[in-house]
Amino acid sequence: MNNKIYKLMLAAVFCALVFTLTWVSFPAPTIGNVNLGDCMIILCACVLGGSYSVMAGALGAALCDLASGYVIYAPGTLVIKALMVITILLMRKFILKSDKFIALIGAGVCAEVVMIAGYFIYESLILGYGFGAIMNVPFNAIQGIVNLIVAVLLFSVLKKAGILKRITQDRNR
Repeated sequence: MNNKIYKLMLAAVFCALVFTLTWVSFPAPTIGNVNLGDCMIILCACVLGGSYSVMAGALGAALCDLASGYVIYAPGTLVIKALMVITILLMRKFILKSDKFIALIGAGVCAEVVMIAGYFIYESLILGYGFGAIMNVPFNAIQGIVNLIVAVLLFSVLKKAGILKRITQDRNR
């Protein structure tokens, strides 16, 4: 199979997974709802890599904002999620080369910091909430922690099951 077609197909699957796991949210006491979209964004960056993962993660999340009525957040989400994936890709390539599991955690933490800061900046400057945007920082932090934990667990399960190896072998053909 053509490598570009395979990557495009995998990107479409990840885009759909990001959309779906962002759409489906779980109620959490005192903080509202938690979704697992960032979990799939982290996995997408680690498994797919490259520009395909940037577009899959950013587009899946932004399309979910559009579909769920949060249209005002879609442009910010598109940029923030793209920056998250780029952060993961750069961290894993240049800084955290030695151990893939440690690289996943370190890169995931940095990506979630990008998400928290990105939404704070977007809400305070672009949406005009000013310093009131600080109210969403704890919620975004909890969301990021939950997503990172689930991403690490899912990555471990997929690796032990041999699924990650199978995906990357097919990708490299």
